[in-house]
Amino acid sequence: MFQYHFSSYLVEQLLTFAGSSYQQSKKEILIQQDQPLTKLVLVRSGTVSFSYDVGNGRRLLLGQLDCNNTLIGEIEALNNNPCIYTVTCFSDVTYNLIELKHWRALLLEKPELSLYTAQTIAAKFQENQKINLDKLLLPLSYNIAKDCLLRAENNNPTLLRAYPTVNAEAERFATTERAYRRVVTELVEKSLVQRSTQGLLAVDIPRLSQYVDSFAQL
Repeated sequence: MFQYHFSSYLVEQLLTFAGSSYQQSKKEILIQQDQPLTKLVLVRSGTVSFSYDVGNGRRLLLGQLDCNNTLIGEIEALNNNPCIYTVTCFSDVTYNLIELKHWRALLLEKPELSLYTAQTIAAKFQENQKINLDKLLLPLSYNIAKDCLLRAENNNPTLLRAYPTVNAEAERFATTERAYRRVVTELVEKSLVQRSTQGLLAVDIPRLSQYVDSFAQL
């Protein structure tokens, strides 16, 4: 559905087909899950959120993304499937629309861009697959601690940002508010993390890393 880092050359090529720019206000939907994609979205600036709704009242939030010439919809453009996620504006967003025929023609004309696209999609798929498998197979305490550790180490440039509210964070970890609060309290009592207005922060990175690594020894 999305990839985060595009070369300035690729952006320049896309903008030759962009036409007029558009504005979308905070809380408005940019792309709707399960709807066909008719044009690629090149978000020039703003913050968006990705979510997946299963239709029974439960929703998975993936996180927030601060966009800077970020392309959304390239996977759907290649496989002609409906949109995987709903993309909602978390701030005012400026974007351009790219006709699918121009995007496909560009990839055919410039093999280096085709390879770049394939590599970034593959990398994002592997990253998401690892996160999803961890959520399925490892405890909630591991996943929350690991997420906090990754943000503290800041070694993952494609990491989506956390949400400012507990209910949204619970949805990001596919759990209930009660379960999320319980695990966070346990981590706070262990002096591994602390609550802040920016979300959870690591108190002691070496100890937090050791805690995360301990799950591999169970």
